[in-house]
Amino acid sequence: MAHSYYISPGGKDSNSGTSPATAWQTITRLSKHNFSPGDSILFQGGHTFQGSLYFDSNDNSTASAPILISSYGAGRATIDADTSYGLYAYNKVGITIQNLNFVGSGYQTNNNHGILFYNDLPGNTKLQGVIIDQVEVRGFRKAGISFGSWNGNSGFSDVRIMYAVVHDVGSEGITTWGFFAQDKVGYSHRNIYVGHCHVYDVHGLPLKDKHSGSGIILSDVDGGTIEYSVAHHCGTNNLHCGGPVGIWAWDANNILIQYNEAYNISSGSGCDGGGFDLDGGVTNSVMQYNYSHDNDGAGFLIAQFEWARPMHNNTIRYNISENDGRKNGYKGITLWVADAHNSGGNHNLLVHNNTVYADKSIAPSGGGVYFKSGHHHKVRFYNNLFYSRNGAPMLQADATNIDAVFQHNVYYSEDKSYQWHWEDTTYTSLESLRNRTGLEMRNGKPVGMVADPLVAAPGKGGTLGYPLELNKLQQAYTLQKKSPAINKGIPVTSITEPPIHDFFGSPVPAKRKPDIGAHEYRRRNVLSLFKRLFR
Repeated sequence: MAHSYYISPGGKDSNSGTSPATAWQTITRLSKHNFSPGDSILFQGGHTFQGSLYFDSNDNSTASAPILISSYGAGRATIDADTSYGLYAYNKVGITIQNLNFVGSGYQTNNNHGILFYNDLPGNTKLQGVIIDQVEVRGFRKAGISFGSWNGNSGFSDVRIMYAVVHDVGSEGITTWGFFAQDKVGYSHRNIYVGHCHVYDVHGLPLKDKHSGSGIILSDVDGGTIEYSVAHHCGTNNLHCGGPVGIWAWDANNILIQYNEAYNISSGSGCDGGGFDLDGGVTNSVMQYNYSHDNDGAGFLIAQFEWARPMHNNTIRYNISENDGRKNGYKGITLWVADAHNSGGNHNLLVHNNTVYADKSIAPSGGGVYFKSGHHHKVRFYNNLFYSRNGAPMLQADATNIDAVFQHNVYYSEDKSYQWHWEDTTYTSLESLRNRTGLEMRNGKPVGMVADPLVAAPGKGGTLGYPLELNKLQQAYTLQKKSPAINKGIPVTSITEPPIHDFFGSPVPAKRKPDIGAHEYRRRNVLSLFKRLFR
């Protein structure tokens, strides 16, 4: 039979703990009790409790009858972990954490995670059913919320992290990780959901052998979603390359990253510092409906590092990048593959209907697309809108072994200064680019265009913040009535599930040509209007 146990500053550890009137007083007393399936652990709201929560195999619970850890009464309770962890669950299944604050002594003095779930059971065991909902985590040196494993493919499944606010931590905001090897088959974690979370001031740690300071990361995951979340002001103390990034995945399959904002991500004194990323070994994954702006690195990055598992079948669509690429040569969309041990490079990437804006005075290296290396195969850019101010370049590709198609994209530079860098040549007109490279040609005919796309107020997207309201970008990035980008795209066959709407929710047409960029201009149905007026 399940019971509820109460902890209050006014309680006594000699009490039974089973009612507010007979509450326990300390976490020390709580730690001596072995809990049963369906039990609730309730801290009095508005009060702070010193110590760390620890759960292991002595505490019985199941996915269908989890242990609930929460607050009661008015407000949230706070767990003050000082220099230790806030909550550590070791080889545990079935825990719900709800309506609590976890506070460490500060990322420079604390030495642990805020909330840590760790599984090292044998037999590729997946521990099922963890919910973290409406928590605040701050002041920890390592990750704010972390799910880890290091024994084959043992890990966690059916995890939901919702409405979490994570800030002022050292290493990462929210992360999953597991045993990594290039020849590994399968994944440690399955069905991981991160939604409506706010991650900021992940300062990064000054580590010479590891990047640090990312917002939200899914790694070693088969089936995961990050959505309706915001990551910003991260990575300041980073020293290393390979990160940090605001929101990203690596060594994962079937990942969906959508409806998010990432901004002011710093590379520190290292590199990257981008908004969004599908990194080494990611397959069958999609980034869509995201807003990236004012980041040191790429708005949207594809990167295949050395010794990663194979990378293929990924999609970047219906996103907006504004003034990304403030440092290190990055652009709105950037692609990179390591020279060696890269499992064949980056295969079958589809990039379509994105809008990239860059003002060179704000993002000096900004611009449209950067192939930072070769080893890219069957890469297709369709229906993208690249808008440049003050001469930011449209395209840069220095390597020669790139298999890429560019068709039906719009390029516009306000000062009429156009640059496309392809292999060892710089082209200053779309016509010369077509003639020498075959880009923006289809069935022997020229496609794509240089034209003012008549975007509402490019560069004025600004910061949306949390809770996220992406529709505020309508005032900046919608096409106007006479835009030459309307009905000039090419129908795109999707790698995974096709998109059902554009960035702002307008339906993607099924029977006519789509528009170019992240916005599908919504035409008024004249016949319907006529019937409505005269019925």
